[in-house]
Amino acid sequence: MIPFDLRTGKIWYDGSLVDWADARLHVLSHGLHYASSIFEGVRVYGGEAFMLREHIARLGASARILDFELEHTEEVLYEATRAVVAEAGITEGYVRMNAWRGSEVIQTAALKTSVHTSVAAWELPAGYYAAEDAVDRGISLVTGRYRRPSPEYAPVKSKAAGNYMIGTVSKNEALRAGFDDALLLDDRGNFVEATGAHLFFTKGGALYTPTTRCTIDGITRACVLAIAEREGIECVVADLAPAFAGEADGAFLCGTACEILPVGRLDDHHYDVAGNAVTRRIVTAYRELVRAR
Repeated sequence: MIPFDLRTGKIWYDGSLVDWADARLHVLSHGLHYASSIFEGVRVYGGEAFMLREHIARLGASARILDFELEHTEEVLYEATRAVVAEAGITEGYVRMNAWRGSEVIQTAALKTSVHTSVAAWELPAGYYAAEDAVDRGISLVTGRYRRPSPEYAPVKSKAAGNYMIGTVSKNEALRAGFDDALLLDDRGNFVEATGAHLFFTKGGALYTPTTRCTIDGITRACVLAIAEREGIECVVADLAPAFAGEADGAFLCGTACEILPVGRLDDHHYDVAGNAVTRRIVTAYRELVRAR
């Protein structure tokens, strides 16, 4: 895979399309040193960015939680994203939006820093997030050693870059141990999410999913909940202790990048992916949804 800084094309940067190689920031930017940086990932299907307005709204909310305001309106970012996707000629791909504090000061306080914004897009190759046959065989998860912090201890409702360092370390450790991803617990010891995707279990024809007390409110998670309601599938949102993995008959992750990704193994628990009718219904319905939108 070509490193991202060596790719070609156009990136929307602070209000205009610039050459890919020119979309750079200084090494003394506040966002790099103090994690005053937020992002969104958006999938592109059939040349259209899926749930784009919802992602842009969450980007603005994330910024306000980190005590800054975006320099551009939601409508400007909407048109900028469409322009980037069109410029790249992307049919099936991924958009990454970022906003961060600039380089005016390097200290904790940052009341007078500028705010920068970028939008980039690229084609998604097969197997980008998981193996191509992962939907059929399922992925493997291991419980990570780090926990998501309480909302009293960190700005967990912001899709902030700093909130993902736990995910990076945890997923690296999971991969080294022979698993595909790590599953994280919250400060109370309950399941919360994987390193970059929300978690659902199936049990007796119903869905069970952890609360989002310690994490962002997932856009794909909301789609799954809406699908379940439409399909008449009961869905329970509750605190789920690790013991629930042994009671469940299946599990899957959901997120913008991974879409709906069945789980075949969680620690020492194994699930029948092929025979899980509830998961298959959700996978099928979600695929229909993204194509219809």
